[in-house]
Amino acid sequence: MNPGRYNIAVVSGTTFQLAPTWKVDGLAVNLTGYSADMQVRDVSNNLIVELSTSNGKAVITGATGTVTLTLTAAQTAALAVGTYSYGLNLIAPDTTTYQILQGAFVVNASSVQ
Repeated sequence: MNPGRYNIAVVSGTTFQLAPTWKVDGLAVNLTGYSADMQVRDVSNNLIVELSTSNGKAVITGATGTVTLTLTAAQTAALAVGTYSYGLNLIAPDTTTYQILQGAFVVNASSVQ
């Protein structure tokens, strides 16, 4: 299975939320018992920020197949402006890992001074 490609743009100092739904053949995958891990990395592969079920920045709604990813305004303000890459992995109860999304993660400066 190839992951979907989705580029994300975040404005520094604002709340970020994304809630993708994993579907196979048009049907939502029941994610009951799964965990999620999204890592944002720079060009040198250094970890910039992690959104996971273990740190509370990712929440899975089991039967709907939805993963809600959230960063607070303070957390996005702490990110350096720049372009990074990310991958969103879902880990099944049997530890099988599926990367469902990947792409650019762009942090833009706020236009508010």
